[in-house]
Amino acid sequence: MTGASVSVFSGDQTITISNLTGLIRFNSNQAQIERLTGTLGGGRVTASGGALLAGSARGRFALNLRGENVTLNYPKDFRSTVTADLSLNGDMTNQFITGYVNVKRTEYTKDIDLADLIDQRPETTIEEGGQFSFAETAVLSGVRVEGRNALIMRNNLGNVVASINLRLDGPIGAPVIQGRVTATSGTLNFRSSPYELTRGLVDFPGRLSADPILNIAGESVIRGYRVRVAITGPLSNPNTTVGSEPALPQADVVSLILTGSLSSSEQNTSVLAQSGLGTAASLLTDAIINTPISRATNKLFGLSRLEINPVISGAGTTPTARLTVGQRISKDVTVTYSTSLASDPNHVLAVEYRVSNRLSFIAQYEQGSQRNLSNRNNNFSFEIRFRKRF
Repeated sequence: MTGASVSVFSGDQTITISNLTGLIRFNSNQAQIERLTGTLGGGRVTASGGALLAGSARGRFALNLRGENVTLNYPKDFRSTVTADLSLNGDMTNQFITGYVNVKRTEYTKDIDLADLIDQRPETTIEEGGQFSFAETAVLSGVRVEGRNALIMRNNLGNVVASINLRLDGPIGAPVIQGRVTATSGTLNFRSSPYELTRGLVDFPGRLSADPILNIAGESVIRGYRVRVAITGPLSNPNTTVGSEPALPQADVVSLILTGSLSSSEQNTSVLAQSGLGTAASLLTDAIINTPISRATNKLFGLSRLEINPVISGAGTTPTARLTVGQRISKDVTVTYSTSLASDPNHVLAVEYRVSNRLSFIAQYEQGSQRNLSNRNNNFSFEIRFRKRF
């Protein structure tokens, strides 16, 4: 054959091997692939092997497929470039896949709703949508998937680079995954603050329907304090710990993370921090992370941040709240506007430009108080934040 093509409908996409050229030799009871090459996703594919066409073992086959720098939209919502060496053996009833996949690059850019991810915990599936018969009966047997700094995640949760070391066993549509994903660099976004990733491990236990085990830590600078957050444990019930440099009471650290201010401040006490670290853990990992109002404003107005934080301004005064809205212009530039919902609005406008994880520039304008005579001047400030590890 010369210039042939083969298409397979997998889920909601079509996988097409084109420019097939080679020789398939037939005799009385079998077909033997002697030379067969083609292209798939910009890469080269070669095949060898054969199948029995008659006799008691009719339908049995043994194939070896090798793809070099093949790019596919696979798994779902990923775009992957891989080099693979796979063996397919079986018959019309059962098929077994073994071999090795070296991931050159796989990119995930779809936004993730963390609350839904934790609450719903959909079962891990590689094949979704309508299945063809091979996907219903094929079984993975010790397929190794490895890639050094190959996993790229760029979405609402952050910008992360990770290495992959996994083993796949079981049905091709819903395999049992065993191994580890290790983040090597990047930042994670939480409540509009970027956290530099200091540790990022996701372990897959290798049991059917088992939760991935998280071991993730990051740190950020908020109001001059270096804040640390760690999330560990199974995805369905993670544990959260917080800390800071210089050291602060846990309630203050929680308040910095959730509201951007200290709970112990005489003039700005956050109600959220008063309930303690137990509530903070649930706030960090529960549905409040992505509230329905935040999702609605994002869809209606394109805002990437909307928060209403309750504030008590001292004993004997009426509790109020502070409204903060923000928009990420690009992955490096963020504009934030904040105002008090009291009679003295105290408008604040800030623009942040992140050059890297270690260098950022912040310009801020704050309107003077309309009621406090000692603080009526408008203020403009410019900060350069640089971080160096010793």
